[in-house]
Amino acid sequence: MSTPESRTATIDREVAVLADVSPGLLRQYYELTKPGITQMVALTTLAGLYLAIPTDLITFAASATNWILFAATMVGTVLISAGSCVFNHVLERENDARMKRTSTRPIPSGAVSVGQAVAFGSLLSVAGAVLLATVNPLTFWLAIVTWLTYVVVYTPLKRKTTIALLIGGVPGALPFAGGWTAVTGTMDPAAIILFMILFWWQLPHFLALSWMYRTDYAEGGFVMTAITDEQGRSVALQMIVTSAFTLASAVALTVIGVTGMLYLVGATALGCWLLFESIRFGRVRDHRSARRVLLTSYAVLMGIVALIFVDKAGPI
Repeated sequence: MSTPESRTATIDREVAVLADVSPGLLRQYYELTKPGITQMVALTTLAGLYLAIPTDLITFAASATNWILFAATMVGTVLISAGSCVFNHVLERENDARMKRTSTRPIPSGAVSVGQAVAFGSLLSVAGAVLLATVNPLTFWLAIVTWLTYVVVYTPLKRKTTIALLIGGVPGALPFAGGWTAVTGTMDPAAIILFMILFWWQLPHFLALSWMYRTDYAEGGFVMTAITDEQGRSVALQMIVTSAFTLASAVALTVIGVTGMLYLVGATALGCWLLFESIRFGRVRDHRSARRVLLTSYAVLMGIVALIFVDKAGPI
């Protein structure tokens, strides 16, 4: 027969266990959202939104309505992006379990069940969609297309065809345009260019990543050019061409008049840097040169976003 003291001791132990496990479990749920991707989505959405503001920032911020627009756009986009990433984890759980790099992810490791992940991903996705529906119809539907192309089209195709790389660029790039459309409500040339910058940027980025981990991806059952192209010539050619397109797309923002000359000089330098590293990879085609392309791509994207904030052309 238990005594009050023993029951108290038991409760204390259970509380201690929960206190120890909960932070770890929260981290597992956080990992399901693919923080790196979600942070990139948030940053590019913010940059697109800022670039589209038709007045100076102080005037824009003086309106409570604009703050509501800002919050609904940012939170909604982050939630629906995170939700799509959770479903990507669910659909690729068996492939992840076969790869050393991903075998410790929340679902393959058993930290989070499939049912829990589906519920979590559904909650995030629906909440994000509801918020974006309050922004405007175009931004809402861009988010829906982003979710569908990532979860329903791109994720299954990764195990079937190398064309998945191109398709995967669509959901990755749409949030950049979505930030712009949240303010303007139109898919105009500026929105298209923002989309193209991120679309082309993703390709050398992921080509480098796939080359670095091609053995792991092969074991996971994914179909990639880096796996079949043993010499890396096709990977290098694609990397060089898409880096050149990234440069051209970035420069186009100044051509249409939404960014200034400082942006133009900086974006040109950054785009040339990525192109140079891609050409370097084409000469040696090894792990080290692929890693240089990968790291350079991060710096280039961060630089372009920073330049957007520094040298917006002014009220449009």
